[in-house]
Amino acid sequence: MQIKNVSKYIGISVIGILVFFIGVELGYQAKYKLDMFKSARELDAFNKAVLQVFKSDNYGGRTPEQTYNLFVDALKREDTVEAVKYVVLDIERRQRYYDQFNQMKSNNELKVYADKLPEWKEWKKIKDKNNDWVSQATVEHSSYSAEPKTVKLPDGSGGYIEHTWPAGNYIDYSILFTKNINGFWKISSF
Repeated sequence: MQIKNVSKYIGISVIGILVFFIGVELGYQAKYKLDMFKSARELDAFNKAVLQVFKSDNYGGRTPEQTYNLFVDALKREDTVEAVKYVVLDIERRQRYYDQFNQMKSNNELKVYADKLPEWKEWKKIKDKNNDWVSQATVEHSSYSAEPKTVKLPDGSGGYIEHTWPAGNYIDYSILFTKNINGFWKISSF
């Protein structure tokens, strides 16, 4: 009789333990699905907010030329806040240009720099498989140097290596433009 009672208690205990573990597993599964649902909802809200930011970015021209001229005009007026609005909506890139332009401004170099930028007609349009001038465009400005050019290039260890190029045509500037979702051209790289 006692063995029967012990077996009964062991059986009830095993069933109780199984019910407990099954309940815990079901609880974890429910929590996981709820967390995934919340994450998906938050991600969707974030994506909608980001899309709204991109949709509200209405700075730029309807052509790369207009964007370039607006950008240069802002630099000439030393309006660094406006100038970086013509750069693609990339916080790090805008911040880098903003810092660079403000450093030039504080050194009284920005206006001089902007005044030296070539007029649009002096730029060469690059047309190739990457630059269709519908969604992406690149322009380059080059100048002729009658003398060899010597520059110091970083060597990767904190020092510099001097390199000399022979006389010839050299690209001074290259600008990459991309069209945003609103149809405005933005500067991707300058």
